[in-house]
Amino acid sequence: MLFLRISEEEEIYEDKSGNRKVSRFAKKQLLIHGVIKSLRLGFNVILVNPKGITNSEDYDNVMREKGFDRHTASAYIIALRGLEVIKNNG
Repeated sequence: MLFLRISEEEEIYEDKSGNRKVSRFAKKQLLIHGVIKSLRLGFNVILVNPKGITNSEDYDNVMREKGFDRHTASAYIIALRGLEVIKNNG
């Protein structure tokens, strides 16, 4: 099971109600719940930092070569990062 590390920095929107909704969203609790549920089901849990994916050369190459849209390309690269973690930690 692969989870993204959600940054602690909150985005600031021009809309005040949008800021309130973002600040009240329980990101950390959602992540903890997903990790605990995955461990109970017997999955290996890996946390991957998604920072810098869309600005990398790999992102453009994956989009062109595989024919993925930008969201699928991001998910693909994140999965590859997770596989690297598994390979390196053995």
